[in-house]
Amino acid sequence: MKQGKRQGAAALWLTLLMVGFSVSAVAQQAQRYWITLRDRGPHVDLSTLSAQALGISDHALWRRAKVLPADKLIDELDLPVNQNYLDQLRASGITIRSMSRWFNAVSAELTPVQQSVVSSLPFVASVGPVAVLVRREPGVIESGAPQALLKRASTADLSYGPSLTQLSNINVVGVHSLGINGTGVIIGMLDDGFNYRTVHPALKVIKVIADSDFVQRDGNTSIAPGEYAGQGDHGETTLSVLGGFFSGQLIGVAYGASFILAKTEVDSSGSSDFHIEEDYYVAGLEWEERGGADVVSSSLGYNVFTVPPDYGYQDMNGRTATTTKAARIAASKGVLLVTAMGNEQNYQSGTKNTGTLIAPADADSIVSVGAVYSDGTIAGFSSTGPTSDGRIKPEVVAQGVSVYVAGGTGSYHSADGTSYATPLTAGVAALVFSAHPTWTPMQVRNVLMQTAKPLYNIAAGMTTRPNNFFGWGMVDALKAVQSTTADSNDGHGIIPTRFVLHNNYPNPFNGSTAIIVDAPTEQEMELAIYNVLGQKVRTLYKGKSTPGVSTFYWRDGVDDANNHVATGVYICRLNVSGAALSQKIVYVK
Repeated sequence: MKQGKRQGAAALWLTLLMVGFSVSAVAQQAQRYWITLRDRGPHVDLSTLSAQALGISDHALWRRAKVLPADKLIDELDLPVNQNYLDQLRASGITIRSMSRWFNAVSAELTPVQQSVVSSLPFVASVGPVAVLVRREPGVIESGAPQALLKRASTADLSYGPSLTQLSNINVVGVHSLGINGTGVIIGMLDDGFNYRTVHPALKVIKVIADSDFVQRDGNTSIAPGEYAGQGDHGETTLSVLGGFFSGQLIGVAYGASFILAKTEVDSSGSSDFHIEEDYYVAGLEWEERGGADVVSSSLGYNVFTVPPDYGYQDMNGRTATTTKAARIAASKGVLLVTAMGNEQNYQSGTKNTGTLIAPADADSIVSVGAVYSDGTIAGFSSTGPTSDGRIKPEVVAQGVSVYVAGGTGSYHSADGTSYATPLTAGVAALVFSAHPTWTPMQVRNVLMQTAKPLYNIAAGMTTRPNNFFGWGMVDALKAVQSTTADSNDGHGIIPTRFVLHNNYPNPFNGSTAIIVDAPTEQEMELAIYNVLGQKVRTLYKGKSTPGVSTFYWRDGVDDANNHVATGVYICRLNVSGAALSQKIVYVK
């Protein structure tokens, strides 16, 4: 009965919409808005829905099963936006740009009158701007830093050509010599398109299992008629770094992997600044997750916002920007997102507490990547941490200056930016997954950090590890692949400089959630779960801390008496050295 009244009221408002739009909509300039809906329509029993009907691939289910209980592989976030609500919005004359299952929202261009009326619709929870953002590419690279190899390597089986430097620096050649090339792993990419991928000799051999253009709403991810010259060139270059293969010229890090490609970025200026709408990013990331991506490589990043919401540095806290929220949801479903720190330059002297990173690099449970020269010197354009809530960023760095890439229909050139350090790192993550297919994203993330080569910047005061220039250091593919454990320090890794209690993963959770603790020394510590009344419900660990990075699990949401706790918010607290660190955990049955 309640639903019927709601539908009747909606029909009345649609009549008003049509009248209002016909009078004044044409004369007013439309802007892009998120329309978030109050609910998902009539109650749906998730147990009756098939993954196939929801567009969720078998590989996605397998990947989710590594981090989620068997009866929670499909949840409410997988439900499409209610069709009846979509029909009513479209009947009003609104053209829907994109849809988000995760946020139960659609985006559309609305005039001020449309915005006001849509906000009053009974099934609409809120209407807010879609951020139109800018990604900057670095200009002329500063001179003076050498371009020599950190380590020269070769193999009798592969001829790397000029791409040898970027791969040797991160120890990829040694992994390839073991026969590990990314086979069995699915990599998603979000970029401005992927030109000439069926023509260029280094690209046409790549196994693309799906591609979609979220800008033009079709299946062609190359430049489309009417788009600016250069649209799709950036994605072509990043794809080549990750998956290209042409003997004697260029070999990508994970050339044996399969790829899902999403065109989500618009070159609307024809310059080195690229405009990105966050609704396309969200739609592309959701689609790649459902398609089974194990790793998503995104060289997109958002810092300069041309319309509200006007995110500032204070919002680079891992929980505010829409793209950051989407990144965290992807992580909760078992995807490892590898994303660029940005090209906003190192922070300046005197502002070391203010980072220059871009969203979604501020998200937890992902891998954000900075850029260095081939000799390990920090690139001047590479954005630095910390996040506004004090977390160290980036996680790791890779070569981002003079990276050898494919371009055009058959040519090659060098390119600069955290855009290129990112696919190098994503490729390493794919190699680790290929060698250890049962490892979770957080385990691979931990290994990438634990086995990274330490780097420092004494002049900038970056004398400890991790630090806000290099994070944990330059990724080392061979050490990561050969690591015997992803859950603790294995002898190659880090001795942290302070105790840190990281956000648990996944969160919210049902089943098990992982809690990571950094410990600099051996000390008495207790890790426990408390309810909101301050009552201890579960002791996860009590004893001496192990120097390094350790992972603890709260399994099945049970208390010390082995009873399941109630759905709700809990506090994970680390007590050590007279201090207490805490994080919120949400348990759902």
